[in-house]
Amino acid sequence: MTVEAAPADGVETGSLRIGVLGAAGITERAMIDPSRALEGVRVEAIASRDPERARALADRLGVPRASDYDGVLADPDIDLVYIALPPVFHAEWAARALAAGKHVLCEKPLSANGTTAARIADAAEAAGRRAFVGFHYRLHPFIERLLDVLDSGVLGRTERIDVDFSIPHFVVQPGNIRLDGNLGGGAFMDVGCYAIDLLRAGWGEPEVLRAVAQPYGADPRIDLQMDADLRLPGDVPARVRASFLGDDTGSMTLRVTGTDARLAATSVIVPQWGAVLHVESDDGVLLEERAREGDNSYERQLAHIAMVLRDGSPSVLDAARGVGTMQAVDGVYRAAGLQPR
Repeated sequence: MTVEAAPADGVETGSLRIGVLGAAGITERAMIDPSRALEGVRVEAIASRDPERARALADRLGVPRASDYDGVLADPDIDLVYIALPPVFHAEWAARALAAGKHVLCEKPLSANGTTAARIADAAEAAGRRAFVGFHYRLHPFIERLLDVLDSGVLGRTERIDVDFSIPHFVVQPGNIRLDGNLGGGAFMDVGCYAIDLLRAGWGEPEVLRAVAQPYGADPRIDLQMDADLRLPGDVPARVRASFLGDDTGSMTLRVTGTDARLAATSVIVPQWGAVLHVESDDGVLLEERAREGDNSYERQLAHIAMVLRDGSPSVLDAARGVGTMQAVDGVYRAAGLQPR
């Protein structure tokens, strides 16, 4: 895929050079593989606190350079820093990267809470650079189509929304950073943030009414499962479940009940994993569509970022927009009797 646009400050025409902070497992799927599919987009360096780990990962993935974090920030050949660290470290390293003249993409969630998320947005504005959050699913054509259907009026007046983003129970095991309160773990941090972002995109700002958490015995700060009741503009009720306790297949499902029809969308978080959009009324099926084969949300995300950095256009991934998502996540934790991360 080739992305062409007018140059913007800080990015050369036809190129985007990326440095990665963190030797996380998501890096290959979210950054390395997509960069190989995009002309002029290259991952130039991987950094880790452990130089040997960074070197081993860089060698395995064919990345030219390995260093520590400061080495990436000081590298004049890096345009964008991808921060694949636990959420509690995003604000510090995003601010440092922005001050060093780099653009920033934070792996979701944007930061550990609404306060530190706002610091990232403010730092980007102060530095005259761009900061983004990695809600890659938003750039997939399936999600664009989903939002168009929701906006079309085919459902009539929305009466209820149900979101179930549950990870299979065997995925998040002891030792996983998502079970560490010191690192900003928790089910609502991990997949609940997607649900909040989707609700904001489709309906507007949510009000948190109540929430119930199922805590992790080894760290009661962590929610293994969270059920939250929200109210959206137009007095629309929404129930969100975010869970590490899903069944063997898990769930990434959105259901919307309207006065005229009902909508169900599957694999919402990663549409390339067989997403299906289904709309039916009492008279029968009105629409059933599947995500196109070959469309990849991570590749679309990286192409989108390259484009907006060149032409200066706004983005649904802009950190300034993402602050509201983290503020709502904070509200859910408070409603459940837990502290924001």
